Amino acid sequence: MTQPAAGRPGGRRAKVRRHRRERQIIVFGALVLATGFVALFAAGVYKGTIDGPFSEPFVTPEGAFDSDVNLVCPPVDSMPLTPTEVALRVLNGTDTGGLAGSLSEDLAGRGFVTLDPSNWSRSYSDYIRIVFGADGVQQAYTLARQFDGAVDLVLDNREGTLLDVIVGDAYVDDPGLRSSLAPELSLDLALSANAECLPVNLVTPEPAPRNLPDSPLDPVTDASASPSPSASS
Repeated sequence: MTQPAAGRPGGRRAKVRRHRRERQIIVFGALVLATGFVALFAAGVYKGTIDGPFSEPFVTPEGAFDSDVNLVCPPVDSMPLTPTEVALRVLNGTDTGGLAGSLSEDLAGRGFVTLDPSNWSRSYSDYIRIVFGADGVQQAYTLARQFDGAVDLVLDNREGTLLDVIVGDAYVDDPGLRSSLAPELSLDLALSANAECLPVNLVTPEPAPRNLPDSPLDPVTDASASPSPSASS
């Protein structure tokens, strides 16, 4: 008697292969549908027609920002000021007498507005340190170009644009300013930092001196300068 085709070994193998193909079709079909759904969802998020799964942007809150960088960047695309637009005070941070006075005279000869020089309350071992407030960043970078050596630019919380220029021991060994004809002093050369820097609002300022003179270039906001109505009548 002839055995049924389903009971033959070849028939069983054919049935297994058919079931396997059916499962593969189902699995691959589900993958294609899932991929299409993800692609459509991503396109919708990209175009803004669908809200994404994240409600908050991937940014660091300004209050939580922390960095070891303390150099302030110059304003974007800013150019150097003319010397007559920069007011400064030279302070001697060394034991060498007359150093602040001679540098102040040299800078005044180049057109910078200088206040009376003085001694710094501490000693300074490096070359030149320029201290400025948030309103004096462009002035500080303009002045820093006058020096050949390494200049330390330091932000403090002073108001106005007056700069403090502190002369250090390293300046004693190599005094003087960059040649007035040096290409680095061109007013057409944009200001730039020579190291990693941050915008002024992301740098923590140092405390300013308690007794800080006013810059003669800053506007005077003394209300008492205008006579009151009763005084003029």
